[in-house]
Amino acid sequence: MRLIRFAAVALVAGLTTAYVGSAVLSGAAYAHALTHPGCGNTGNTPEDVGIAGARDVIYPTHDGMILRAWYLAPQNGVVIILLPGLGGGRDGMLREGAILARYGYGLLMTEMRSCAHPEGQTTLGYYESEDLKEAATWVLDQPGVEHVGVLGYSLGGITATMGSAKDERIEAVVAEGGFYDLAADVTNEGGTKSLWERIMFQTILICFQLETGVNAYDVSPISVIDRISPRPLLLIYGELETGEAHPQEQLARAGEPKDLWIVPDAWHGGYLDVAAEEWEQRVVAFFDSAFELPEE
Repeated sequence: MRLIRFAAVALVAGLTTAYVGSAVLSGAAYAHALTHPGCGNTGNTPEDVGIAGARDVIYPTHDGMILRAWYLAPQNGVVIILLPGLGGGRDGMLREGAILARYGYGLLMTEMRSCAHPEGQTTLGYYESEDLKEAATWVLDQPGVEHVGVLGYSLGGITATMGSAKDERIEAVVAEGGFYDLAADVTNEGGTKSLWERIMFQTILICFQLETGVNAYDVSPISVIDRISPRPLLLIYGELETGEAHPQEQLARAGEPKDLWIVPDAWHGGYLDVAAEEWEQRVVAFFDSAFELPEE
């Protein structure tokens, strides 16, 4: 009987260890993949979408890495910094750039820091927001530039929100499809979770800090979004992603002037695919109004 009891205890201990271990390993693997997206350059160029006259440029990150970008000088004195999503190269916002260029806006179409990092690492907006300040400095040093705005998608939207909250030189912000709080997003805050999921989620948070040196609780756009005011803010989300991204809560926290466009029947990143004409109308009108430019 003692042997049977010993075997039973050993079996339970083994199963428990395997259960916990699988959750920890899954969390660690997920955190590494999330923080190391690398660089997703597709090889497309501004000329491929009709942007003529853009030139290759480089500028430093806040900690000395070198980011590549394309720069198009403005016809109206305003440059919009375009920030792509996770792992995005400088070609990640070409479609959006082509629209803005038709209205005389200058562009800085930049890659994200994971393209310059030797290990392809991102901090999901924390250090990227510091890099945005360097981008703004570079842009404002160019001849003929009087104003700067930002348009970011997903990680770029998070960066746009957090970076603009720190830098008043950025006078208008369009943020698309970003999470509202990293820790809450990772842990599925408010949702029902099994023990295995709770272990995995906490492991992700711990490993995120081990990988990046950044506390996930400090990557929280909703905590700083009110600091953008009185500069204008436009949030854009697809109807099918609102449950996870909490855009209404972000809008409520933001100061005036602010607006939120929920794109019907759109998922994450499908805004131009679903409503290209309305996207053009809304975004161009937003920037024209923010910079007091005459309507076309």
